[in-house]
Amino acid sequence: MFGKDSVLTMLRDFKTDGAIYEGFEFGGTGLSQISIDSRMTIANMVVEMGAKTGIFEGDPQLAQWLGEHPSPTLPNSPTKTSTPFISPLPNYTYKSVHEYALDSIVPMIARPYSPDNVIPVAEMDPLPIDQAFVGSCTNGRLEDLRIAAKIVHHHKIPPQVKFIIIPASREIYLQAMREGLLEIFIEAGGVVEYPNCGPCIGGHMGVLGPDEICISTTNRNFRGRMGDPTSQTYLASPATVAASAITGKITTPETITPQ
Repeated sequence: MFGKDSVLTMLRDFKTDGAIYEGFEFGGTGLSQISIDSRMTIANMVVEMGAKTGIFEGDPQLAQWLGEHPSPTLPNSPTKTSTPFISPLPNYTYKSVHEYALDSIVPMIARPYSPDNVIPVAEMDPLPIDQAFVGSCTNGRLEDLRIAAKIVHHHKIPPQVKFIIIPASREIYLQAMREGLLEIFIEAGGVVEYPNCGPCIGGHMGVLGPDEICISTTNRNFRGRMGDPTSQTYLASPATVAASAITGKITTPETITPQ
C-alpha cells in the first residue's frame, strides 16, 4: 500500500469539491502501517479535495521520526519515549467518518484533466507515454526513490521515454546518492536533477510539448499544468510511474518482476 494510491482512492470518492474549507483527521488501527513519507503524501494532496488541512494522529512512529529530524524551532521535540501529542477529544462529533481497509487499496491513476478522475491502473489501456516523472513535494521523498529504484534496477528505459527523477530536498538527494539510488536511475537511462519543482508546474527540466503524454507522481494534472495545453498528465504512485517508464506505456507495478 502506497500513500499515493490511498489519497487517489479518496479523491475518487470525495472529488475535488468534497471537503471545501474542511479538514481531514487520519487515525485508526491501520495508522501504524502508513510510513511517515506516505503520510506526507496524503496530507499534501488533501488540498486537491478542497480541504484546508490534513492531520495524522501522533504515534510512536512519528515520535521516532521527529527525534531523528530535530528542528531548531522545536527544542523539545518528541522522542521515542516521549510523545506529547495532541489527541482527539473523547466522544468528539465529526461531520462524517470514512473507513478504508488498507489491504484493499490497489494501484490507482488519475486521468486528465483532474486529480479526481481516478480509476485502478489495471483498468487503464496500455497507453504509450513520452515521459515518466518521479519527484515533487508530493512524491520526491526517500521512500519514493527507493521504491522506484527497486523497480527499475537492472532494467532499461526505452529510448522514446524521458525518465526524470527529482529528489524533494538536498538531504534526500544526498541520502539517495549514498544508497546508490541515483546510480540505479542513471544506469537505467533516467535523468536525475537537483531538487526543485521542475516540470510539476511547467517550469523546466521536463516541460511537456504538444500532445506529449506523461505519467507523474505530482499532485495536479490540469490542462497545461506541466506544459503545452495539448499535453496530458496522468497521476500515479512512484511504483506505477517506474513500471510505466520500463515498459513505455501505462503499466500496473505488479506486472514488473524485480531483477
